[in-house]
Amino acid sequence: MVKHSKLIGQSIIAYLQQKGYPEVALHFVKDDKTRFTLALECGNIEIALEAARSIDDKPCWERLAEAALLQGNHQVVEMAYQRTKNFDKLSFLYLITGNLEKLRKMMKIAEVRKDNSGQFRDALFLGDVGEQIKILEHSGQHSLAFLAAETYGYEDAAARLAKHFEEGEQKPTASADATVFKPSPPLQRFEENWPLLTVSKSFFEGAASVSKTATKLAASTDVADDVPEQGWGDEDGDLFGDGEGAGASGKEDEEGAGWDVDEELDIPVDIVPATAEGKEETGYFVPPPRGNSLPANWVSHSQLVIDHVLAGSFETACRLLHDQIGVVQFAPLKETMLSLFKNSRVVYQPLPITTSLFAYPMRNWQDHNVKNLAPAVVLQLSDLVERLQACYQLTTTGKFVDALEKLRKIMWSIPLLVVANNQEQAEAQQLLEIAREYALGLSMELARKDLGKDSLEDNRRSCEVRADTAFSHRHISGRQTHGRQADRQ
Repeated sequence: MVKHSKLIGQSIIAYLQQKGYPEVALHFVKDDKTRFTLALECGNIEIALEAARSIDDKPCWERLAEAALLQGNHQVVEMAYQRTKNFDKLSFLYLITGNLEKLRKMMKIAEVRKDNSGQFRDALFLGDVGEQIKILEHSGQHSLAFLAAETYGYEDAAARLAKHFEEGEQKPTASADATVFKPSPPLQRFEENWPLLTVSKSFFEGAASVSKTATKLAASTDVADDVPEQGWGDEDGDLFGDGEGAGASGKEDEEGAGWDVDEELDIPVDIVPATAEGKEETGYFVPPPRGNSLPANWVSHSQLVIDHVLAGSFETACRLLHDQIGVVQFAPLKETMLSLFKNSRVVYQPLPITTSLFAYPMRNWQDHNVKNLAPAVVLQLSDLVERLQACYQLTTTGKFVDALEKLRKIMWSIPLLVVANNQEQAEAQQLLEIAREYALGLSMELARKDLGKDSLEDNRRSCEVRADTAFSHRHISGRQTHGRQADRQ
């Protein structure tokens, strides 16, 4: 079936196409329109170009131009635009590829076609001020032409255009702040297509090429068999009359055994020929493996929650929080995680004509193994301690709501810390306990203020809450005093 490219039934071909194998279905299709559609679907520009030449239809050329433009094959795009006579897109293609010579030819073509708009556009792309003035003058826009000549310093053209104004008619005046509107010259002219990845032929392409070779070889053998045996060995058949016929015939008789194709050359059709380098092709298309990005390596090789957050893998980060410390409510952590994720990368633009790229600062950039690289720490224990000091000041000034909000953010940030030793781990645990106790005390104080003072029950409840708040404050103060005494000892 593969050798002869025969497949019975269009439904099977449609089935291959629907299942995502258009390159397989392309091997069995003979209709040019169907081959064109399948070739565009699998990205084979060469076969699509061959089919488009056979069809020679404007919609086909437009589709081919769009597909070739996505692959950076601007040569095929240029051919398609020329076939469809799409002069506007062709001019813009020459502009972005830096082909100013052909762009100037497009301006001349627009002049022949009497397309003033296209001619003026090409003159703008080229920065040809003199041509712009000439186009405006021929179009009857004498005021604009005179203004352009005055602005760009074309005194002779301005003097000539001034004659079109009647006596007493006000002439346009050029602005003193006017600058020349001229595009910058291209940095590089793109003559070749964008580089594409070199891949080996698929099994079906290899089988098709071998079958075509075998068909041509068999056809040449059939032609040789149909020739009479005496046609080349007739000694009397000297066409030029110089007596070389017999010698040529004798030479053919001596070397005739070398052309026995049927006996010596037995080429199996199902074997793919070797490449020029002597390496045999496997016959199957093997796409190159796609490398993992740095954030993907962080997720694969790290068990720290902060690494997953900085990689943008919030699902795995929440799963680690649940498995490690039993977190079940992740909504309060959303703002903190997004804020940390924004600080995990920097954005830069190598050249003005390229898109922006990402760079990832590393905390162990000295390591040469890419899999062991880890993102830079954007959250420090010292930063949380400074936030706690700010909460102390807010509490002292009576801003309990703001202090409570900052204390909660401190508690939500502590599980995302990266500590270097046991001492920092103990300090982080102590910070969490202090922030929790302060948050509890402030919550109780805010709840006490919301209680009424009319009934005896409300007053009693207010006293209980105040007593609990005072006990919590003494508990924290005593624990801090004990910690300071232990540090002094």
